[in-house]
Amino acid sequence: GAGSDGADAPGASESSVTPPKLYASVGGARASGRGLLAVPRAGATLETASLMQAMRCSNLRYLAPAVLGLLAASPAPGSCQGAEQELATARAALAQGRVEAAASRLAALADTHPACAQAELLRAQIQAGRGRAGEAEESFLRACELAPREFEPIFQLGVFYDGQQQHGRAADAFRKALGLAPGDPQAYDYLGLSLEALGQFDQAEAAFRMGLARNRGPRFDPMLHYNYGRLLMKHNRLEEARGHLDQALELVSGVRAVRYERAKLAERLGDLPGARSHAEQALALQDPGQVILDMQVYYLLARVYRALGETDLAEKFTQLSQASKVPMSARRRLGR
Repeated sequence: GAGSDGADAPGASESSVTPPKLYASVGGARASGRGLLAVPRAGATLETASLMQAMRCSNLRYLAPAVLGLLAASPAPGSCQGAEQELATARAALAQGRVEAAASRLAALADTHPACAQAELLRAQIQAGRGRAGEAEESFLRACELAPREFEPIFQLGVFYDGQQQHGRAADAFRKALGLAPGDPQAYDYLGLSLEALGQFDQAEAAFRMGLARNRGPRFDPMLHYNYGRLLMKHNRLEEARGHLDQALELVSGVRAVRYERAKLAERLGDLPGARSHAEQALALQDPGQVILDMQVYYLLARVYRALGETDLAEKFTQLSQASKVPMSARRRLGR
């Protein structure tokens, strides 16, 4: 998990419930590694940042739009020709939350189009969302075998391994993905996060910087600045971190984790009014994927209010933090 906030939190250690890092989404057009043109419309960045929680949290409710974005814009390869209608029906069922209906369509495709990698990827995503890790891995690997020169299967395999905290395998998969799409910023972001988890700081920083240098086009990654800023914070390069987290705020100010991390940075820089403002804004933001829990924001606010001499508010949020419980879904995600 990520590092703690530094000062001891009231009640329990904040690091005990620190969630996974935010990752880039699978939304948008397939990457080819070539011809990346314009930065997407401004409103797309928040949508992209929200979709990434689906992959990280393995929640079918949030998974469906990410799955649809994964393949909908891609022409069906030869092995999927004739299956377009069934694939479209399966995607529509997922969009409506009818997971069983989608799974049934995909099961039929396994008989009629056994070499269709797109169907196998959709099947893998559903299995991962249901918590069936072994079956999901088999489907991801089969999709990679069916389409060895395609970017998405190996990229999604890496995302799956990341979610399983198999960081070495994840890094290997993202390196292979970058061999197929050398300009993909999301793959660089994931690679950086995998290498960071492996303790390879220099290599992680290099991956983030490579991603930032290529961060444009349909695979634009609004979370690269956030993830790199967090890495810099962990290594006490606070002024550099400020620049990247401020850019992340410009892109995705509506994502709680970004605002929360900026509040922690302000606290470490001694900017207590700034820390208060960012933390209060973080608490006001919804976080359906439970990436940053209310409990964590309560801890931070209690600490900041106490440092500002706001004793009544400090006590209020101390009590809120002590009364809070980690949701079961977050416990499962954190392995606790």
